[in-house]
Amino acid sequence: MRSAAAPSLQEKEAEAVEFRLTDLSRFRIPEQVALAPHGDTVAIIVREADTKADRWRTVLALSDGAGALDTIDENDADAACWSPAGDRLAYVAKAPGSLGSTIRLWTGATRAVTDLVPGLTAVSHLAWSPDGSELAFVAALDTAAEEPAAGRRGKPPTVVRELGYKVEGIGLLPAARRRLCVVRVGTGAVRCLTDDKMDVTAPSWSLDGSVMIFAGSAGRGSAVRARLFSVDAAGGEMRQISPWEGTVIWTGRSPDGRLFFAGQRTLGPCQRSTLYLLPDDSVEPVDLLSGFDRRLMASNRGTTPAAVFLDDEILFCAREAGCTWAYTVSLAGGEVKPWLTGESTVIQGMSAADATGTIALVLSDAHSTGEVHMSGLRKAEPLRITDLNSWAAQARTGVAQGISFRAPGRAEVHGYLLRGRPAGVDGPTLLDIHGGPDNAWRPSFSPHYLYRQVLVDRGWNILLLNPRGSDGYGEEYMRSPLGRLGFSEEEDFLLALDCLVRDGLATEGMVAVMGSSHGGFMTNWLTARTDRFAAGVSMSGVANWTSLYGTSWLGPVSVPIMLGGTPDEVPAQYAASSPLTYVKGVTAPTLLIHGERDQMTPIGQSEEWFTALRREGRTVEFVRYPSGGHLFMYNGALSHQLDYGRRVVEWLIRHVEDVGPGRAGTTRRQDSE
Repeated sequence: MRSAAAPSLQEKEAEAVEFRLTDLSRFRIPEQVALAPHGDTVAIIVREADTKADRWRTVLALSDGAGALDTIDENDADAACWSPAGDRLAYVAKAPGSLGSTIRLWTGATRAVTDLVPGLTAVSHLAWSPDGSELAFVAALDTAAEEPAAGRRGKPPTVVRELGYKVEGIGLLPAARRRLCVVRVGTGAVRCLTDDKMDVTAPSWSLDGSVMIFAGSAGRGSAVRARLFSVDAAGGEMRQISPWEGTVIWTGRSPDGRLFFAGQRTLGPCQRSTLYLLPDDSVEPVDLLSGFDRRLMASNRGTTPAAVFLDDEILFCAREAGCTWAYTVSLAGGEVKPWLTGESTVIQGMSAADATGTIALVLSDAHSTGEVHMSGLRKAEPLRITDLNSWAAQARTGVAQGISFRAPGRAEVHGYLLRGRPAGVDGPTLLDIHGGPDNAWRPSFSPHYLYRQVLVDRGWNILLLNPRGSDGYGEEYMRSPLGRLGFSEEEDFLLALDCLVRDGLATEGMVAVMGSSHGGFMTNWLTARTDRFAAGVSMSGVANWTSLYGTSWLGPVSVPIMLGGTPDEVPAQYAASSPLTYVKGVTAPTLLIHGERDQMTPIGQSEEWFTALRREGRTVEFVRYPSGGHLFMYNGALSHQLDYGRRVVEWLIRHVEDVGPGRAGTTRRQDSE
C-alpha cells in the first residue's frame, strides 16, 4: 500500500502518467536466459513488438552485465544454448523466406552467425555434448507444408487415424514425429537416434558423451504417457530404462553422473509435478520432493532447466500462491529450504554457470514486467543487469495487494486486489478470472493486462482471485474442484464478492466478471447461475463440456479428469457442469471474444453460447479474431490485442459505469449438483 510517510514516492506518483492500451507495443520482455559457462556473458531471448509486421517477435541479445545489449538475431530466436567452452552459442531461429526453422551457430571469436541445420519443424531441446563437438536436438525432420503446386485445385486431404493429431498454436501436426538427432558441429552431418515410430522429448547426455537419455511416447500431442529410454550416442538400439510411465518435461545429470528427471505420474490438469532421482535402471524413481506440497515449475521445451545442481543440493522453482520462488532440496536428507522469495517475486527463467558459481535469473514483480538479474548460487542476492523498460517507470502502476477470504469450515481463498478507490466509496469492481483451472494469478506486472491499469485509473477495483483448483496452494487445494467443476469455484467467487461488498470494496450492482479459457467458462457459469453481475466478458470460454470433449485437442485427456469420466460414463455431470444448462438465468450483457484458430477451446463453444443467448433475447456481442489461437491476447497480432483490450474497457464502461448501481440483485442458484 502507498505510505503517507514517503513524500518522495507521493511526488513521483503525482507526476506519473497513466498507462494507455497502446503502450503494449513499447514493452520488451525477457523470456529466457543462457549464462555462458564462465559467467561473463548472458544470452537473452527478448520478446518485443514488431509493429510493421503487426506481431510479436523474439530477438537474441547478449549482455556482459554492464547494461548494454548487443542484438545478434531478430528472426524469432529461441532456445539459446552455450557450448561447454563458452566460445559458441547455438539457438533456434526462423529461416528467412520459409515457414520452417533452422539451428544457428554464433561464434564468439568471429561474431559470425551460420546455419547449422536448416529445414526443421518443432525443433527444441538443444544440448551440447560434453566435449562440445556435437549438438543434440529434437525436431520433426520434414519441412513445413508447402503451397499447392501450380494447377492443383487445393491442398490434399489430411488422413487421421489416432488422437493427438492437432495441437494449440500449430493446428494439424505434421506427419513426422519429433526425433532425437545429433549434428556434428564441424561438418554439419546429422544422424538420427530415433525413428518416426516414437515422439521424443527431454534428452540429455551422459557425462562421457557416450549415451543419451530421453523420454519417448508412441502417442502425440500433450499429456501422453512417456517412458524413459537410453541410446548409444553413436547410434544403435534404444533401451527402456525404469518402469516409469507418466509425463517427462526434463532430464539431467548431476556432476557425479546420477540421472534426474521432472514430470508427473498422472496425466492431465490439477496434478502434481515433481523432481525424481533414478538411482538404477530397474527400480522405481525416487520422488525428491515427496514432503513438499507444491508443483515444480520448468519449461517443457528445454529452455529452462528443472534443476540446478549445487554439490549436495538441488536448486529448483515452484509456485507459491501466485509467485514463483526458488528452493533448494538436500540430496542427503530431502530438506527443502527457500532460496529466493518475495511478496510479488516471479522467477521466469534461470541459467547457471557452474565454473563461477553464478546464476542468471529473469525476475518480475509488482512493478516490473521482467528484468535479468545475476546472483551467486550459494546465496541469493540478485543484482539487476538490464533495464529494458525504463520508460515505464514514469507511468502509474496499480499494485496487486494480497487479500484472503474465509468461510466457516472452508479453506482460505487467496488472491490479489488492484485498488482504484478507497474502501467505502461506491464504484465499479471487476472480477477477473484466470484459466486452467490449475493456473494462478500472479502479483507481478504484465503488459498484457493493460486494460486493468486503465480501469484502475478510472476508479475500478479489480479482484484477481485464486479459487480452489489454482496452483500454488497445495495438491489438495488444486485437486478439490475435480468432479464438481463450476460449483466449487462458484462458492469461492461468491464468498469473495460478499466480503468485498461487506468491506466497502465493491458496490452491489456495479460488479462485472470476465476471464479467458477456464475463466471464460466461469464467466458463462456465473452470469447464468447468479444475477449479481452487471456485465460479463467471456474470452475463449466453454459452454458445453460434451462438445468440448470431442473437439478440443486436450478434450479426451483433460475433460474426463475434471468431470470424473467420459460423457457416456457420467452424462449427468457433463450437463450439470455446462453453462448451457443454466442459460435462461443470464441477465448480464455479455461480450464474447474468441480466436477462430483456437484448438484448446474451439470457437464452436462461443458459437453455442452466442446462439443460446440470442434465442433467449439477451444482450450479447460476439467478436471473432480470424487468425487468433487460444492465447491470441498474449501472442496474437498486435492489432488484435489492442482491439480486444479496447472492447473490454468500452463494454465495461457502457454496461457498468454508465448504468450505475441500479442492477443490484441477490444470488440465485438455479440447480444443485
